[in-house]
Amino acid sequence: MKKWDIQERRELFNRRIFSIDDLRCYHPEKDVTHDFYVLNNPDWINIVVLTHDERLVLVKQHRLGTDEITIETVAGLMDDGELPEISAQRELLEETGYHAGEMILMKKLSANPAIMSNHIYFYLALNSKKIADQSLDIAEDIDVITVSQHEALEMVSEGTINHTIIVTALSLFFLSPYSHISSDKLRELYSCSHSG
Repeated sequence: MKKWDIQERRELFNRRIFSIDDLRCYHPEKDVTHDFYVLNNPDWINIVVLTHDERLVLVKQHRLGTDEITIETVAGLMDDGELPEISAQRELLEETGYHAGEMILMKKLSANPAIMSNHIYFYLALNSKKIADQSLDIAEDIDVITVSQHEALEMVSEGTINHTIIVTALSLFFLSPYSHISSDKLRELYSCSHSG
C-alpha cells in the first residue's frame, strides 16, 4: 500500500489548543487528488492516580462540548518541549494537589489518526499523596474525588464515566498488575453493560 503524497498544506485556523490544516493530496496508485483536513493538537497526557491506600483520584468538571459535568482521570496538554513524565507530574499537582511517588507510562496511543496529529501518553501515578492545594488555570473549575477501584469500574459499566479517553485510561489500569479488579469481574461488568 502506498501513502498519499501531500502536495500542499494550508493552515485554515489556529488557536492555542489546536490548528486545522487543509492538505491537498495525490494518491499515485489510484491517480486521485483529494483534500483532507488535519487537526493539530499538542500531545496530551492522561493519568490514572492511585493513592498510597489504593484509591483512585478522579476529577469532576463541566465539559462544554457535551454541556455535561463529567468524571475523569487527571489530564492535560503537554507544554512545548516538555517531557511527558514531567507534564504528568505537573498536571497532577496543578489539578489535584497530589504528587506521585512513581510515574509509570502505561501506553502511548494516537488520539485519532484519521484526522488528528497528536498522541496521548497514559500514565499510572503510584503512591500518590496530597501535598498542596490545587493551582488551576483561570478557565478551570475542578472538584477532586477519590473512589475505590470497584466504584470506578462500576462508573464505567453504568456509563457515569463515558468519555472515550478516560475509559481507555481506566481500562489500561484495570488490565495492569496494579489493579485489584479480577479478570472475571471485568468480564462480568462488561457483559452486564451490554445486556438488555
